Amino acid sequence: MPTFDPRLVAHRGQPLQIPENSLTGFEAALEAGAQWVETDVQITADRVPVLCHDSSTLRLTGVDYQVVDTTFDVISRLSAGYPKRFADAFSQLRIAPLSTFAQLVAQWPSAHAFVEIKLEAIEAFGEQETVRLVVDALKAAIGQCIIISFDYSTLRYVRSETSLPIGFILTEWSDAEQQRCLDLRPDYIFVNHLRLEEGTPLWQGNWKWVAYTANELPLIRRLLTSGFDLVETDDIRRVAVQLGATDSR
Repeated sequence: MPTFDPRLVAHRGQPLQIPENSLTGFEAALEAGAQWVETDVQITADRVPVLCHDSSTLRLTGVDYQVVDTTFDVISRLSAGYPKRFADAFSQLRIAPLSTFAQLVAQWPSAHAFVEIKLEAIEAFGEQETVRLVVDALKAAIGQCIIISFDYSTLRYVRSETSLPIGFILTEWSDAEQQRCLDLRPDYIFVNHLRLEEGTPLWQGNWKWVAYTANELPLIRRLLTSGFDLVETDDIRRVAVQLGATDSR
């Protein structure tokens, strides 16, 4: 019987089969056995953190609202079924508040969630208010959550004001970014695997490495054997079972 490999992260849920960052997608991944999930957070005009990657609702809903300029009441009424990819198959879905996501994650106490604070929210509300809103929304599962971001200053603030683990997402593979990691001492470092040439040694430190985003088994296996602790994937149910099956032979 194949096992569900615990080294994989459900990137935005199960987005190849279910619209990204939907509660339905995350629930499917968690029910299947995912130990790690990753989501993105924007903040509405009335300061409600919501699950959304883009600054606009256009891709998920077909309607173009800037999240930071729109109230949650307006956004919550939009059908968020990613119509360009899924037509009307998921028209009942809505953009969810982060607090509801936390309540869902709390139902799987052994699971952990990477919560990415998007730059648009930080620019609109400032790092302190943004962090306060996000941390407050995560209360139901706060011990299971890791705050991640491209924004170095925001992560420094999280580290100084909370006891939450943090993850730094690299904007480039460079000596400058390595020095930032040495100064910040994040618990996790995220990097787009396309930024690294095959065989590039990973920086040594007291952190774990997370690669994004890989959906094919040979690539995932190469990343895991080259030093990455975790790999984000858009197809976690299929890939995790395949990887577990090959490793159990």
